[in-house]
Amino acid sequence: MKTKISKKTKRIAIIYLAILVLLYVVIYVVPKVTDLFETTQVLENGTLVISCDAEGYFVKDETINLAKKTGKIKYKVVEGTAIKNGTVIASYEEEAEEDEDVSGKYEKMLENLDGYDGLKKGMKAKVSGVLSFSMDGNEKYFEIDNLDKITKEGVDGLSYGVTDLKRENVAKGEPIFKVSSDDNWYVVCWLDKKSAKTFEEGVEVDLELPDGKAAAVVDSVKKDKNGSDYKVVFFSNAYYKTFASTRKAAMTVVKSNNTGLIVDNECITEVDGVKGVFVVDKNGDYHFKPINITASDDKQSVLSEKTFTNDKYELVETVVVHDEVLRDPQIALKKEEKE
Repeated sequence: MKTKISKKTKRIAIIYLAILVLLYVVIYVVPKVTDLFETTQVLENGTLVISCDAEGYFVKDETINLAKKTGKIKYKVVEGTAIKNGTVIASYEEEAEEDEDVSGKYEKMLENLDGYDGLKKGMKAKVSGVLSFSMDGNEKYFEIDNLDKITKEGVDGLSYGVTDLKRENVAKGEPIFKVSSDDNWYVVCWLDKKSAKTFEEGVEVDLELPDGKAAAVVDSVKKDKNGSDYKVVFFSNAYYKTFASTRKAAMTVVKSNNTGLIVDNECITEVDGVKGVFVVDKNGDYHFKPINITASDDKQSVLSEKTFTNDKYELVETVVVHDEVLRDPQIALKKEEKE
């Protein structure tokens, strides 16, 4: 026996389907069509953050103290403490009658540090800086004097395993603590050409690191000798919480965080050597207005509002908030040609 569907039920089903189709059109189709035919942009205040992500390598002067004799020691200072030259970091509680051989866990790292000026002896700090109880054996490669010789191939070929130095029993010649000078330190990274070109020497940036933010300055930007990337070096003397124990870290380099009128770069054109935009008035006419770009990336720019001073020290009137500008300046330029 077949079940007959009433006309009322059919009508409800048709209306339901029609509503679904209408919703689809409103949600997915209309915005795309609107964007396609949208010929202007309204200027609004906003913030443009110019940044890039990179793997950063910490370059710093580090001093590693070795035990003068074998015995049991006790540490007197907490890791991460900023200490002065001459501070007593540990002391012997018991001294062995005979010296023991250096443990195998430290031999390879000490081999890497052969000839390193940062190796010192004794329980007192030889420099001022931040105390840490770990080392990776790369201290010689990442010292500041070697900054120019650090390469992408070099850092890729290193091991970054960290060895804990804090313990009770030590043998003569074993590392017992490290002090990292925080007066001047650097972070090195490699960027592609496009990203590297956004940084100029002397420009201030923020390094957003896993344990906080550190202010820095672009020290140098140089093309890598053995590749297509660029070696970018940042200088800092700012406080960073895990500075002493960090060798490499994922970071975001923020070049600028500019606030102003935001415009899409497609709206910007040039007339007689002057950069500007075409503002649309209430009558639909176009008027060229010079602009002053304070920051820019590959998609948007930040503009000064109301007035700015040009290269000739002249006060120039420019765009204001809620100005409506042409997305395609060629429309106005072609109209001017015809006239």
